[in-house]
Amino acid sequence: MRNAMKRVTVSTIVMILGLCSIGFGQKEFITVNGKKVEIFISGLENNRKDKPVIVFENGMASKYGSWETVSNEISKTSAIFSYNRPRIGESENDSLPPTTKHIVENLRKMLLAKGLMPPYLLISHSFGGAYIRSFASSYPDEIAGLIFVDPVDFTKKKGDGDLPYLEIGLTQHQIDSMFAKPYNKFKEKLYAEMPNFYVEEVKILSQLTGDEFKECDSTPLPDVPVHFIMAGAYPKTPDDRGETIFDKKKLFRIDKNLKMKRWIALLEPLRYGKFFYCSNSGHSVQTDEPETVISSIKLALNDYAKIQKEKATN
Repeated sequence: MRNAMKRVTVSTIVMILGLCSIGFGQKEFITVNGKKVEIFISGLENNRKDKPVIVFENGMASKYGSWETVSNEISKTSAIFSYNRPRIGESENDSLPPTTKHIVENLRKMLLAKGLMPPYLLISHSFGGAYIRSFASSYPDEIAGLIFVDPVDFTKKKGDGDLPYLEIGLTQHQIDSMFAKPYNKFKEKLYAEMPNFYVEEVKILSQLTGDEFKECDSTPLPDVPVHFIMAGAYPKTPDDRGETIFDKKKLFRIDKNLKMKRWIALLEPLRYGKFFYCSNSGHSVQTDEPETVISSIKLALNDYAKIQKEKATN
C-alpha cells in the first residue's frame, strides 16, 4: 500500500476526475440493485454469438471517457461496453463498498441484462486491473482475454514494496522511519479532503494490498490472450513531498523493472501472453498512446480466434 499511495498528487487526481465523454455510441442508464448506473454501449451491430464483447474497466475513481479513442476504433468491428462504477459520474451511490466481488457481480449483471453474452475481452486501466483479474478468477470460462493497461500491481506480496528502496541502497530502518508516520498523516488528509467515491476505492485498494490481492488471483489465469501494457515515461510532475536521500528517477526505473519481472512471470505459462513497454507514455496509456491499446485488442482477438480454431479441429 505504501508504494500504491505515495505517488498520489493533486495533478494526478485532477487528471483522473476530468476525463472527457465518449463521442460515438450510446450513453444510457441501467438499474442494478435499485440504483442507476451510467453505461456506454457501441457497436451492437457486431454483437454475435461466440464473438467476444469488449468490456472496459476504468482506473481508480475514473470515468469511462478515457477510453474514447480506443472504443471508437474498436466498436467498428466489435460490440463494446463501458460504464462508471457506483458514485462516479452519473452513477448513483449504492452505499456498498466497491469490493472486487461487488463490482464484478454488478458488471456481469449489466452485461447479461443488455444481451451482451460471454465471452468477454476485458480491458482495464490502473486500479481496474484488480477488478478484471477478479472477474477472471470468478468466471474463467467467460473470458476471451485480459488486457491490463499499466495496472495496479496485483502480483505484489508483503515486503515487495520495500524492494526498490533496498535495491537503491536504503536500510530497512531508513525505509520504515521514512514512510510510517508520514504515510499515516497523508492518508488521514486524503480521507478528509477527497470526494467519497475516491476515498471508498482507496480503502479497497488498501484492503487488497494488505491481503496480498488474494481476492483477485484465487484461481490461475485462464489460458487465453493476456497482455500487460506498461507505461515507462517518468512523471512530468513527480511526487515532491521531500524524499531527497535517493535518486527518485532511479527508484522509478528499479520499481518498473521489478514489476516487469513479476508480470512477465505470469505470462510465461500462457500460449498467448504478451508484454508491451511504452517508454514515452505516462500512466494513462489509453490517452497517451491509444494506438498501442488498439493494437493490443486486435492482437488479442486474433489470438482468441486461433484458440477457437484449434478447439474446433481437435
